Amino acid sequence: MIRIENSADKAEIYISGDIIDDDEGAIVAWWGDGDAYQWPSDIKKQLDEVKGKDLTVYINSSGGSVPAGVAIANMIKRHDGHTTAVVDGWCCSIATQIFFAADDRQIPKNAYLMIHKPAISIIGNADDLEKAITFLNTIQEGIETVYNDAANDDVMPETIHDMVNDETWLTGEQAKQYFDVTVLDSTQTVAKAGKSANMKNIPAEIVAAWKKPNAANDAEQKANQQRLQKEMSNKITIAVAKAKGVLAE
Repeated sequence: MIRIENSADKAEIYISGDIIDDDEGAIVAWWGDGDAYQWPSDIKKQLDEVKGKDLTVYINSSGGSVPAGVAIANMIKRHDGHTTAVVDGWCCSIATQIFFAADDRQIPKNAYLMIHKPAISIIGNADDLEKAITFLNTIQEGIETVYNDAANDDVMPETIHDMVNDETWLTGEQAKQYFDVTVLDSTQTVAKAGKSANMKNIPAEIVAAWKKPNAANDAEQKANQQRLQKEMSNKITIAVAKAKGVLAE
């Protein structure tokens, strides 16, 4: 979901859910399910409305498409007002590039950052797989450059590299040990935004909170199942559209 709240000299954006490419965004918008996804062209339209204003970006996202996330991050970096990024629940994978694109970064004690290696799905021969490895290593180098630029002076690139390789989760206070961020006090929240299939080291306290047997969680689980079913339907629609030449690759 993206929501812009305007005042005379300030604006707020809420980025929540999965980050997808523009071609997928066109289908998602047609389906009327835009609240669960973010894509670059849609965000650009919103940012164009608040040029020159100080901007606060609230993030609760599991990440998603690397090129889409990088494009959004660069839009935030180019914004002609002061920018502040705030983690609402968790900020994972490529969503962290958006977080670190802001002039100031804030994270509550009980919120999370997660950094890890990029991943793709591929079918092909050995040559294709070797090219994919080279591609992923190049992507990782670019991602780590952003983390290194945001790191504290005493944090070496080798440390960042190891953290990315290991898939590292950081609370607000832990994030401050490595990165130039401001830690905020907050009440307890449970971060749950988008997909977690590509995450292998989700903190136990988050998993435990998800599994609490109460009516609210049951309702949320049902809603998530419905969202996933709709997401699958969207992907099928996108695949069919591409096959028919409706969407360009």
